Amino acid sequence: MSLLEQGLPASFFSRWRAVWTGLAIGIAAIIGFNIITVVKYYATEPTTAPVCYGNAHVPGTRPIPVRGLRDRGGHSIDDRLASSLDPEKMDAAMRACTVQSCPRAAWKAYRSAIFWYLARRTQHMSNLYRAYGDDGLERARAIYRDPFDLDVEQGLRDRYQAGVFRFNDFRQDQAALTIFVLKGADALRPCRPGEQDRSE
Repeated sequence: MSLLEQGLPASFFSRWRAVWTGLAIGIAAIIGFNIITVVKYYATEPTTAPVCYGNAHVPGTRPIPVRGLRDRGGHSIDDRLASSLDPEKMDAAMRACTVQSCPRAAWKAYRSAIFWYLARRTQHMSNLYRAYGDDGLERARAIYRDPFDLDVEQGLRDRYQAGVFRFNDFRQDQAALTIFVLKGADALRPCRPGEQDRSE
């Protein structure tokens, strides 16, 4: 008699065989999920930079103050945001995570430092753009052209080219980071209405 006619023996469905079968299915599912995740991570890596970052902003039309002008409260549009990254913290993160060696703990510190740097910089740029339009963008580019900012930008480009990170490692501010690395800081700007998710 064939197996099809006779069916599986009752001993086939023992408790331990069921346990091992369940474990095998579970392990296969985990491995399959991990493979899909890795393939998706690399397959969806951006290869071109978007034209802009963030939500759409309508450019402002106010006349921009002269560089360094302060209001009665002592504030200037040229001041970096108060919660901006401490340059010493960024410098330490860049020294610990280099092109040649970036251990896991150093990578986490570097990624955190870059996240806060980009978040504050793009927020400042968006504020200036909403108030002063293209003049605000030009002012933002001038504000963030210090040697420190140039080191951060070049450091990002060097680490990306060395494979220290991928754009998909940054879920937030990915658009800004991609522009930063692939096109340079002068191409960084917030989106206008209708521009989100466009690449060039």
